[in-house]
Amino acid sequence: MKKSLLLVVVLFSAIVYSQSQNPVEIPKIVIKVALGESAQIGPVIIKFLDVVEDSRCPEYVTCVWAGRVVVNVEVKAKGKPTEIKKLIFGQTKPGESIDNILYSVSGYSLEATMVTPYPKESTNEIKDYALLISENKG
Repeated sequence: MKKSLLLVVVLFSAIVYSQSQNPVEIPKIVIKVALGESAQIGPVIIKFLDVVEDSRCPEYVTCVWAGRVVVNVEVKAKGKPTEIKKLIFGQTKPGESIDNILYSVSGYSLEATMVTPYPKESTNEIKDYALLISENKG
């Protein structure tokens, strides 16, 4: 009887422990906009205009600073004037700040998350730049 009771307690403990809730992170879906291209995301049209600076330290290279990439993006939203936004990914210089929110209204926002590809070698010239944008609802 004691063995049966012990077995029931052990099984019950295992079941209770296995049922604990682990928070599940909802994956973000990103929209890829190539350099020179436009994309309509919800009520907004985003155009990736140009790369102003790309001083990111290439992978597997030791650098004095990590560097950064600076891009210009055109944002057109219904009922609002067209806006050119300067986006900075990486380190900032004195007086600069990072604000990569492209559009935000009533719990809906578009945020630029990164510029790809990341440099592999310091001698490679990157031509196929793309801007990744995440859409956040509520």
